[in-house]
Amino acid sequence: MNACTLVPSRAATSLAVIVLSVLLPGASAMDMARVETRVDDAVARFGVTGNGVLVAMMDRGIDWANNDFRNPDGTTRIKYIFDLTDNTGAADINNPYGYGTIYTEDDINSALTGGTPLATRDAVGHGTTSAGIACGNGRNSINARYRGIATNASLIVFKLVSDGAPAHDAQPAEAPFYDPTLTPVAIQFVQDKAGELGMPCVMVLNIGSQEGPTDGTSALCQTIDSAVGPGKPGLIFLTGSGDDGGTSNRAGGLIIQGDTNTLQIQKSDSDPLVLNLWYGGSDSVQVGIQTPDNAYGPFPALTDNDGYFNYSDPEIAFYHYGANQNSYGSTNGRRQIYLELDGPVGTYSVGLIGLSITNGHFDATLNPSQIWNSSVSNCFLNEVAPGSIWDGATAAYNICAGDYVIRTNYVDIDGYSEFSGGQGGLGDLWQGSSVGPTFDGRFGVDVCLPGDSVFTTYAPDSYWATFRNNLIQDNGGFYGRASAVSAANPMLGGIVALLLEMNPQLDAPSVKSILQRSARADSLTGAVPNPAWGYGKVNAYQALILAAPAPMITSISLSDTNVQINFNTTKGMNYRLESIPSLSATNWITVTNNIPGTGGIQQAADHFVGGSAQSYYRVVMYP
Repeated sequence: MNACTLVPSRAATSLAVIVLSVLLPGASAMDMARVETRVDDAVARFGVTGNGVLVAMMDRGIDWANNDFRNPDGTTRIKYIFDLTDNTGAADINNPYGYGTIYTEDDINSALTGGTPLATRDAVGHGTTSAGIACGNGRNSINARYRGIATNASLIVFKLVSDGAPAHDAQPAEAPFYDPTLTPVAIQFVQDKAGELGMPCVMVLNIGSQEGPTDGTSALCQTIDSAVGPGKPGLIFLTGSGDDGGTSNRAGGLIIQGDTNTLQIQKSDSDPLVLNLWYGGSDSVQVGIQTPDNAYGPFPALTDNDGYFNYSDPEIAFYHYGANQNSYGSTNGRRQIYLELDGPVGTYSVGLIGLSITNGHFDATLNPSQIWNSSVSNCFLNEVAPGSIWDGATAAYNICAGDYVIRTNYVDIDGYSEFSGGQGGLGDLWQGSSVGPTFDGRFGVDVCLPGDSVFTTYAPDSYWATFRNNLIQDNGGFYGRASAVSAANPMLGGIVALLLEMNPQLDAPSVKSILQRSARADSLTGAVPNPAWGYGKVNAYQALILAAPAPMITSISLSDTNVQINFNTTKGMNYRLESIPSLSATNWITVTNNIPGTGGIQQAADHFVGGSAQSYYRVVMYP
C-alpha cells in the first residue's frame, strides 16, 4: 500500500515536502508498524529514541524482569511500579497516596540481582504487551526486530486493573479488579514523579469501554483536563477510543411531551447488561420497563435536579439521577438513567414518557456490546445512533487514537498459519475500533494507528502466553500478537514520547494539533477529519518536523570583517541565515544556506563590509 501527502513545513518561507509512506509486504510488526507510521524514518533522520522521557503505562502491570524493559547493563528502565490492586503498602512511609504498593527503581534492580522479588505481576499479559508496543527495546529478539517505538524511554508502570486470570502452570489465579476512583490517584502520582525527576511524560491509560456522559464533563475527564492542557509543558495524556465499534450500541432520539418513546433492546445472554441514558435537566420523564417476563413502573419523574430514585429486584436495577446527583460526577446539567438488566435472554423495552419537555433529546449506550465478542450480541433495535467512543476519551485535552488493520495472517510458534479474518481489510479501520462523535458533537478520534495486528513483547508467565496461537514463530515465546485499540493507543504513546524528546516544552494542545496536522489521508480514510478516522493515519516523521523547536539566536559577535551568529539547532533539521537592511524592507536575503542541525549550537557568519550600515538577521528552519 502506497500513500503520499503534501505537508507544509514550519519554515518561514513557503515550502512543502512530499512524503511517500510504503508498507513493506515482507516486514513483520512491530517492525511493520514502525515502517507504516514512519517511525523508522524519523529515528534515522532525527535520532530520537525517547531518551529522557517518561512513558507512564496505566494498565494491568508489567513483567518487570523482562529484558525488553532493561538497559544493556541489565538494570531496569522502570522508575516506579505502582500496584493499585494491592494495598499491602498503602501505609508505607514512601506512599502518601493511601492506596496500593509502590516499588522504586532501586527495589526493582535489587530484585533483578537476587534480592527480594516484587510481589506484583502482569497476570493477564495485557500490560506487558502495551508497554512493549510503546517502548520495549526488543532485547529478547534478534536485532531488536520486535522493539517498540520509544526504545530508550523510561517507564512508570501502574497496575490499575485486572481482567482476572485462571491458575495455569505454576501461576496462581488472579481475581478481576476495577476501581475507577483510582485513576485520579495514578494521574496525581505521575504529576508528582515527573516533577521530581524533571522529565517530560506521556500518560497512556489503556482501559475503557462505552459508558458515562461521553461529552468531556465526567469527573474523570475533568481530572484529565486539569492535569494536562494549555501552558502545562511536557505532560500529555492519551486514552484510545475503545473497542466498542461496529455494532448498534448507541441510541439517540427525542422525548415528546405527552408521548412515549420506547427503546427496544436485545439481550443475548444471561450476564448483566447496562443501559446508560442521558437527557435534559429541565425535562420531566417517567420510565416504564418491560422485560421478557414482567412489566415495571412507570417509575416517577424526578421533581428537580437534586432528586434521586432507585428500584431493584432480581431482574432489574434502576437508578434515576438528577443533574446534580449523577453517578459520573458530570457537570453537563443532564439527568441520568442507569439501568442494569439481569433477566433472561430476550427483548426489553424502556418507555420514556414525556411529562414536561423543553429539550427532549436523549443519548444512550449499552455495555457490553462488542462486535469482536461473538458470544454476545446485545444491541439496540431502534433509535440507533452513530458513535461508540468511551467517556474518558472525550476529555478536551486527551489525545484519542483509533485503530486500523496492518496484518491479517501470520505463522504461530508451532508453525501453524493463523488468519484473523473479518476484522477489516488491510489499511482499513478495524471493525471494533470505537468511533465518534461525542455526545456534544465533536469528532472524538484524533488520529488512527496500525494496531491490528502487531507483534510485541509477551510476559511468558502470563495467561495470554498460554494461547500458543498468539505466540509468533521466532524468538522463543517472548513475543506474540496484540491488536485492537489496546495496541494503537500505546503505539501513539511511543510516538508522543519521541515528540517530547525533540521538544520537551510541548503541551497537550500543541501535541494534539501536531498529530492532527501531520496525519495523512488515503482512499480508505476518505475526506478528513471525520468521526471514524479523526484527521487520518498518524505520520511520525512529519509530526517530528512540526514538533521541532524554533531556532533561537543565542549570541552575536562582531569582528573587523564578520558578524558571527550562534543559534541552537535540532538534529535532522536544516537552517539558513538571512539578513535584511531595515525592518521596513520586505525581501530577506540568504546569507548562508543548508546549515545542518546537530542538536547543539551551530554558527553562521556574514561578511562585514564596514561603514555605518546595519543589518537584521534571522535563522529559518526547514526540513
